[in-house]
Amino acid sequence: MSTTAARLLRESLAPYATESGGHTKISISLPSELVEAARAAAAESGSSLSAVIAASLRRSITEAEQTTIDRSLELDADESAAWAEAYAPLAARMWERLEW
Repeated sequence: MSTTAARLLRESLAPYATESGGHTKISISLPSELVEAARAAAAESGSSLSAVIAASLRRSITEAEQTTIDRSLELDADESAAWAEAYAPLAARMWERLEW
């Protein structure tokens, strides 16, 4: 693992150690190569396997939430553009009728 990757992993793991509310123990099945990569990342960063997995889950959830927000903003922008295009001819007629 590169120095930058190790630093980023340490930074992403920081919240795990300070989380309140306790932890829940679960049992999951993962591909062996993924488990080995997670164990290596934990060893290199000096963190627990649970912390590495928690950080990865948190990052995935955050990215999914951001994707949803981005899509909503795109839809809002599309709707605003459609409204502006529909309103432009009316606004032009209104400006033409103004007496200065």
